[in-house]
Parts: sequence; C-alpha cells; structure tokens
Amino acid sequence: MAWSQIVLAVGVALTSLPALVLSCKVVDWQPMSFPEQVAAAQIVVHARVLDKVNGTYGHWPYAYRGVLRVYCVFKGGPLPASITVDEMGRLTSCHHTKVDIGEDYILLLKRDGGMFLPDEVNYLSVAFPADQDHFDQSQGWSAASCLVVGLPEKNPSGHLVMTHHMTSKGQASVTDDSSNPWQTIIEL
Repeated sequence: MAWSQIVLAVGVALTSLPALVLSCKVVDWQPMSFPEQVAAAQIVVHARVLDKVNGTYGHWPYAYRGVLRVYCVFKGGPLPASITVDEMGRLTSCHHTKVDIGEDYILLLKRDGGMFLPDEVNYLSVAFPADQDHFDQSQGWSAASCLVVGLPEKNPSGHLVMTHHMTSKGQASVTDDSSNPWQTIIEL
C-alpha cells in the first residue's frame, strides 16, 4: 500500500469517528467552581435517578432520558415529585451529564419548552454527588431554603414525606414515610 493510501485511510477513519470520541474544544473556556455553576443554573435539585430510557437525542444507550424522583428544589422550583430530564448521558464530547440508576445527585437543570435538560453552564457534567462536600459548598442551603417538591398528580393537596440526612460516609440519604405520604418532613 502506498504512503498516500495510508494517509487517506487514516484521514477517512478519523473523520468517521462519532462525536462521542472527539475531544471538546470551547473557545475562551474557564473553569467554574461548584458554587459558581449553581449560581449560573436555572434549577438546582437533589434527586434520585429511578431509570434511564431512550431519549429524543438518539445514540441510546450513550444518550438517554433520566427519570428522577425529586427530593428537594434549592433553586427554580417548585417542581413535580417526578421529572424526566432529556439529553442526559454522553451526547457529545462537550455535553455529558451521566448518571447511574439508584444514585442521588445534586443536578443543575433548565427548562426548554416543556422539557427539562441538564443546564451545563460550564460545558461539564452537572450531576454532582449528593454528598457532604457539595452541601458544604452550597452555603445557605438548609431545610428552610429547600422548596418542597411539587404535588403528586393523584393528590393535589399534599406533599411527599421525605427526610434528608447524611450517612456516616458523608453521602446524602433520603427516606420516605410510606405510611403517611402526604405530609412534608425535611431535615438536613
């Protein structure tokens, strides 16, 4: 094979790579701290990922919708107790808010029409572990600053019962009281 054929083959192979493999280049990008990203985001929630389903973006299973149970809205609420966030996962090298089912996160979100999307204010993932470190960086967050999540559709007169507490490993944990699901209890 001639040298020109090798160069041509490599060039074709590189231009054929999906966007998932290419590196992200953002002009004049500057890092932002977690508190700076929170300040720039439209919506900030503490939520658990219940499921991942095929999203509108395509590229399943790399890109997906995240089905979330919202425990607390720190900014931009009120919200329903359950929301679906589109365009999660690894959409491109610049947009990649990946989550795991069963895990709790502090998520930065935005509304776009009737959809919730990750609010990637700094071109980075906006799914942060719901741990003591992130709660500590969010000065002023407390039970008083936590808006109770929206009301379940089947009972518009009540709220979910939720108790926030930190585990011995410094991770946020939320439990609900299924014996009385229409009264709100939030402890941080």
